[in-house]
Amino acid sequence: MTLHFFAVPALSPQPAQDEFNQFCLTHRVVNIERQFVCDSANSYWALCATVTPADATLPDALKSPDSRAKSNITSGRVDYKTVLSEQDFALYAELRNWRKGMADAEGIPVYALFTNEQLAEIVRRRVDSLNALGSIDGIGPSRVQRYGAKLLIHFQAAQAELRNEDRHAT
Repeated sequence: MTLHFFAVPALSPQPAQDEFNQFCLTHRVVNIERQFVCDSANSYWALCATVTPADATLPDALKSPDSRAKSNITSGRVDYKTVLSEQDFALYAELRNWRKGMADAEGIPVYALFTNEQLAEIVRRRVDSLNALGSIDGIGPSRVQRYGAKLLIHFQAAQAELRNEDRHAT
């Protein structure tokens, strides 16, 4: 297996995104790791694609057609509605709405704040501190400093509202 590295600028991703997509279409990619690098207008996604030769035998987990169904993944994306409990998905959806509002206000893409995976992990762990937020993969000190307090306030309010709704429903 070999590694291939790509940088996709956050503010004008299309050319690099097209290059990466073309690469993925023409190679046997078995894994992609990504990390957002926050550097103001120079922010970018760092991508590492693990590629296996076309004639190599894939591990059983990668070639099994039902392995994708078992992990609740369709078309390369996680369906968090099936992965998270109903209550967790409601919190996740609320965090996505908050993220959209923040991104719109700052004129940046939503993924520049937090990825869907990071939001789901915040919900799963019931993150309640800046330290806990910073322990999530891909969330560095600058994002914790810039958005952490606002996210935690919103997340705690969403949890309280959900608890109130649960009390009134019973």
